[in-house]
Amino acid sequence: MIVDTPAIVLKTFPYGETSLISRCFTKEKGKVSFIIKGARSKKNPIAPYFQPLSFIQIIYNENEKRDLQIVSKAHFIKIWLKISQSLKKMTLLQSILEITDLSLEINDPNHGLFESLIEVIELYESDSINSNVAFWFYECAVLSETGFRINLKVDNPGLIEDDSSNLNDQKQCRYILQNLINKNFGEISFEKFLPEEKKLVSNFLYNQLCYHIEGFDRLKSFKVAKNILNDL
Repeated sequence: MIVDTPAIVLKTFPYGETSLISRCFTKEKGKVSFIIKGARSKKNPIAPYFQPLSFIQIIYNENEKRDLQIVSKAHFIKIWLKISQSLKKMTLLQSILEITDLSLEINDPNHGLFESLIEVIELYESDSINSNVAFWFYECAVLSETGFRINLKVDNPGLIEDDSSNLNDQKQCRYILQNLINKNFGEISFEKFLPEEKKLVSNFLYNQLCYHIEGFDRLKSFKVAKNILNDL
């Protein structure tokens, strides 16, 4: 079957002497791995499209018996000009790509998460909201779109049980989380929140992801991203 779908490249790595394997999050088929034969040759016309974070249109003939699909055609849908010029943004988005990769099953479409991934990349490209808020938004989206939507009407591990927090901190955290879930970014004035409140939100989302997504606590890129966000 011919598949023609938008995709975000999650990860690409060498295979053999001349080829690459690229793992992509496709809108229509979910997470799919492709082999790009001869990709390490300068004459290969397809290889440049398969860099992590690339937003591309892929055409391939799906073979359900193969673990690695073969690309027929590819082209860019959009090029992220501002992101590519910022090491901080690239580092944060690398962590987001790894979180996405860990959250997805092979060949299991998740249109909601795909749209959220495009949205968070657009937020970093446009500089329209604070980097922490964008990162938190995507963490909430991952939880929601994988079946673990935050329910602030019930107790949640890592939020109200935190002995270092007080009731006012908890109230502000719930306010931030509710607006993140509802995408009311204009209601979140990051600079006005206290460090304790920011820490509570960050730790709460981390604990939720560790609890629901196996292996999340071992993501090295997330620890790097967290250090960057704490400095912003």
